[in-house]
Amino acid sequence: MNKKMEENNKPTQGRTKELLDEVKRQFEIESEKIKQLKSDVYRDKDFTVGKFYAYMGPNYYLDRKALVFNIFIAPSGDSADFYKKEAVKHFPDLENVETPFVVDLFAETLIRILKMDIDLYINKYSISGDGEDYVIAVEYLDKEIAIDAVDLLRDWFRAISEDRDFNFADEFIKLQEDFDKTLFGGPTIYSLIEAGLKRDIPVFYLFEENQFQWGYGKKQLRGRSTTFDTDGIKDTEFTMYKDMVGDFLMMCGLPTPIGKNCYKEQEIVDEALKLGFPVVVKPVAGHKGQGVVTGIETEKDVRKAFNDIIEMSEAEGVNFEGVIVQQMIYGTDHRLLSVGGKFAAALERVPAFVDGNGTDTIEELIKVENDKEIRLDNARSPLAKIKIDDDLTDYLSLQGLTLQSVPDDGTKVILRRVANISAGGVSINVTDKIHPENIQMVEDIAGYFKVNCLGIDVLSADISKSWREGNFGIIEINSGPGVFMHLAPAYGGSIDVPGLIMASHFGAPEKSRVPIIAGANISTELAANINGKLHELKPDIYFASLTDEGIHFNGRFFHNNPDHDQNVKIILRNPKLDIALFSHSTDDIYDFGLLHRGADMVILDHAEHAQEKVLKGQLTGDGVLIEISDNEIKITQAGQEQIIPLSDGDDAAVKVSEAVSPYLEALIGKYE
Repeated sequence: MNKKMEENNKPTQGRTKELLDEVKRQFEIESEKIKQLKSDVYRDKDFTVGKFYAYMGPNYYLDRKALVFNIFIAPSGDSADFYKKEAVKHFPDLENVETPFVVDLFAETLIRILKMDIDLYINKYSISGDGEDYVIAVEYLDKEIAIDAVDLLRDWFRAISEDRDFNFADEFIKLQEDFDKTLFGGPTIYSLIEAGLKRDIPVFYLFEENQFQWGYGKKQLRGRSTTFDTDGIKDTEFTMYKDMVGDFLMMCGLPTPIGKNCYKEQEIVDEALKLGFPVVVKPVAGHKGQGVVTGIETEKDVRKAFNDIIEMSEAEGVNFEGVIVQQMIYGTDHRLLSVGGKFAAALERVPAFVDGNGTDTIEELIKVENDKEIRLDNARSPLAKIKIDDDLTDYLSLQGLTLQSVPDDGTKVILRRVANISAGGVSINVTDKIHPENIQMVEDIAGYFKVNCLGIDVLSADISKSWREGNFGIIEINSGPGVFMHLAPAYGGSIDVPGLIMASHFGAPEKSRVPIIAGANISTELAANINGKLHELKPDIYFASLTDEGIHFNGRFFHNNPDHDQNVKIILRNPKLDIALFSHSTDDIYDFGLLHRGADMVILDHAEHAQEKVLKGQLTGDGVLIEISDNEIKITQAGQEQIIPLSDGDDAAVKVSEAVSPYLEALIGKYE
């Protein structure tokens, strides 16, 4: 009976197995469909970027100014090596960089894009997670350019993934051109920012003032280009009036061409006839050689130069302040530079030129010259492009040439009267060739002006000979001169003038700082106690604090801006500031970051994770860390710990004040 039942059950068991197998197959098919669907969704989302946030200083993600954004990278997508094959074609050094995951390659490539192919000082990034997304934080200079760089890289990697054509090189050039138009695109201002960053001198932009600040509080230096708040406004203004400067130089017995400022066309013609041809005509208030015409031989050309300057003034919307006519002095153009009253550098400047080859026209030769890497005309290239304009064609005409002329092989054709670098001139460092008496002359002139950086333009047949030997004339002096040409001349060694400017103002880089106390949940009461202790030690000290109640200067309430980083900036911008205290909440850190870099004392009162992570990261090597919990105050400095117990009846603010007090005296004189 049992045997018969078993035989009857066999078909049923077989059908059950078939059903189970079918269910399993269906499950596998559905799983594969779901997997494919998920893969397709991931593929559609691949390299999606968003949640951009720009911090102006240290933040939760990076210990410095950072652009932070989310990026989704499909986990089932292509490997890092797949993208790297294309990336190394544009950034060969990536070949030797370890990038195990696509996100690593994305971040490394982004850094190289942000460097703009001119080695901008951008180096750090971090990678973290946010759900399915990665979070990349990258150092940056200009926010909009940084976002555009992320978008460019996203589009490029998507095109690689989809095997689509994408002209990255052209798009990268457009991005570089956009960067050149930003605040940071000017060679001189960028070189000064980089000089600060490389020396760990704090640098930040003052949006309301359209200028930058180096250093903090009473140590600060503010400016744009090489014009600074420490310059005398009247001296800076005086250097703009070339006629009065000429009179001043003549009074001092220094060699300068005789000339006169004229306001009428006939007046300047009469004066030119008195001086005798050839003469030079130039605007009384000008820069970069604009409007300067040299070697004028006729009344007609004097009139033309005069009227061109008037038209230039009208076009630029500036007041007409006269036109100078001067004797013509012969020699090579030189820019002599002083920093802090001391001679710093000498540069020979040769007007833009092309060498004939017997085949190409002058216009074609200019194009070839402009295509050279040395003339990229960006924040780091030694030379500007040669622009074809009326001044250039007029000067060619004086030589009996046009843009279509074909110079003989080996013939040098000078394209302009002036040798300014901005007009395509060629720069040659001659700092080591200048005669000692010429150095003394530079320092004598600089001594009369309260101007940190002074440019003196001279014509000299031989800069290695003393100005007293003749063939030497001072053409003009300039406040706020460009300095990148000294850092990166076309020929000759580099002179780090931006570094000299930083040293002239700050001395050692650490002298750019004031002591900073930073913390979590610092009460106004504790800040007031610290203020009192500091004034006991040094009655005339200027102390600023920022707590949740706002800014206090020497215990007096000043303001509470709704933006935390604006409050920090108000304090750091104060030129009387000796010591600063900043309390940063968790929301402040996530929303604004710190703005300031570095802290000499960190006070953590029941700190949350973000506060502890960021503030401890800013503690200087010899700084004091004070951590407050329910039952103790722990003080750590240079690896040494001290524990102060807290009881229920203790006034924590008083106890912390007592704990802080022994360290305040050293703090006061730390950066003096």
